[in-house]
Amino acid sequence: MIAGVLTLATGVAGAVSARELLGRALTAEARGDLPTAARALEELVAAGVDSDGVLYDLGTVYARQQRFGEAIWCFERVLRRAPMRWAARDNLRATRMRLARRDAGRTGQAVVEQAVPLRVQIGELVPPGWSVMLGVLGELGVVLALWRRRRVTSELEGVGTTVALVLSLTLTVGALGLVAARRALPAEAVVLHSGMRLKQTARVDGIPDAAVREGERVVRMSRDGVFTRVRTLTGAVGWVETSELGGL
Repeated sequence: MIAGVLTLATGVAGAVSARELLGRALTAEARGDLPTAARALEELVAAGVDSDGVLYDLGTVYARQQRFGEAIWCFERVLRRAPMRWAARDNLRATRMRLARRDAGRTGQAVVEQAVPLRVQIGELVPPGWSVMLGVLGELGVVLALWRRRRVTSELEGVGTTVALVLSLTLTVGALGLVAARRALPAEAVVLHSGMRLKQTARVDGIPDAAVREGERVVRMSRDGVFTRVRTLTGAVGWVETSELGGL
């Protein structure tokens, strides 16, 4: 699938073609040279190859390198756009489990996963295009049901048309709700590395405050220079260097 996407890609990184970078990444991964594979895939992403397949493969390489925060970021980006991609969902769950086992071995405490707010879960429920398509189908169903109601010749047909109209209206309202939830998703990011602590001020020498976990989702609230103010799922607020965040 990745090769098919890159066949159509015209972007290059420097003087190296996208196809050559992909071949380099796959060859390096096959022989166990994970740093080279990661660099080649990173160059593809930097060259503008916005492919879920490339992000998925990059996340897999990161996970094999135990760069768990960056792996989670890649898988989260894939699932934000393609929630039905089960392989990415399975790899995300496995990566979080490996990260939790590592944290447990280091500190004796670990968090596998935290529940995100319901409105975020709804917004990420289906791909964006699906919501629009379902809304269009619902509206077409409403129009056809109303048209058919004018031509019913029996009570049974009238009941069937009414049921079709109710179902079409429900589909339309549900699709509009999904679109609204997707548009209302907060500006989120993933913490890329371990050992990070929120700072009370947007300064390098700012007083450290609450810790944030590698791979944790945070909401981006504002930015000040090279720092971003974030809020964690537990409600802690503080500043962290923007380079330590991967935007979703």
